[in-house]
Amino acid sequence: MHVEPLDSSDSARLDAFVAEHPWGSIEQTWAWGELQTRIPGRPAFRVFGLFDGEKLVGSMLVIRQAMGFRKSWLWAPRGPLLPAGQEAEAWKLLQEACRNWARLGGDVFLRVEPGFEAGAEMGGFDLGGRVSAEAYVPGHTLVLDLTVSEKALLEQMAQKGRYNIKVAEKHNVKVTEGGLGAVAGFYEVFRETAGRDGFHLHKEEFYREFLEILGERAALYVAHVEGELVGGLMATFFGGRATYYFGASAGKHREAMAPYALQWHAIQEGKRRGCQVYDFFGIAPEGAEGHGLAGVTQFKTRFGGKRVNFAEARTFVFHRGWWLLYRLGKYWRHSR
Repeated sequence: MHVEPLDSSDSARLDAFVAEHPWGSIEQTWAWGELQTRIPGRPAFRVFGLFDGEKLVGSMLVIRQAMGFRKSWLWAPRGPLLPAGQEAEAWKLLQEACRNWARLGGDVFLRVEPGFEAGAEMGGFDLGGRVSAEAYVPGHTLVLDLTVSEKALLEQMAQKGRYNIKVAEKHNVKVTEGGLGAVAGFYEVFRETAGRDGFHLHKEEFYREFLEILGERAALYVAHVEGELVGGLMATFFGGRATYYFGASAGKHREAMAPYALQWHAIQEGKRRGCQVYDFFGIAPEGAEGHGLAGVTQFKTRFGGKRVNFAEARTFVFHRGWWLLYRLGKYWRHSR
């Protein structure tokens, strides 16, 4: 096996491989790398392809993150994707490729946030590195099996979930696909939601680029009550997985339960597109009281589904001195 960096001409080949890989997700596609570089402080990405002869058997998308003092670090969301039975050898080669790129870019460390489940059977293989308490993609999620009928999906929901979908129907909540023209309205409601719930927003342009760059793999759904936009949901569709990425709900008309109508619409759309699972993208760990996702977890679990716990994020340090300075800086900011 050997490693080669891929370029945009390889994007279709890469995406076909990622879509078929058991751990594959949209966060390891070429388009995702392009999208991430539109975020300030993420100036570059690289995809390392692992080949057995001319056959692509593994890959890892790595995104460069600025950290000040002309230094940066590397992030692999839901990576690496490794060949079964050859994980240790493949991972060693991909790590070395990352180290070589890090030498050129002044990168201090690599953080991988795996796309395989905790406790996955891989012949004793372990990524190694340091367990990271930090992660950008959720380590715990909830997934629905979309291979069953809509009737079965409704039956496995919590009673409150079914009830609130019916409430939305009674209030005549209209859910439609919004497209680029609906981004501005969605963003206004999203800003209201972020202010109420205390989470970080990107600039409005990012959500427009989310739809433009991901193309048919992404969609924006908007909910109206009496002609007024009261909520929105952004989802992705890739490799048989529909994923709920962003959700917004207005304070007005809350009694209409628009978020339930939006989720049910996105679930139905995932089925229509032939997806096997619907991923709610992030819940609190089981039994973790006071967790930042506790509130949204109560909402999501009303739709039923199965909890999935991913393997822990790992950090691989390239420059120990700069790593320690980075950790001290994080500690200082959080303790203020």
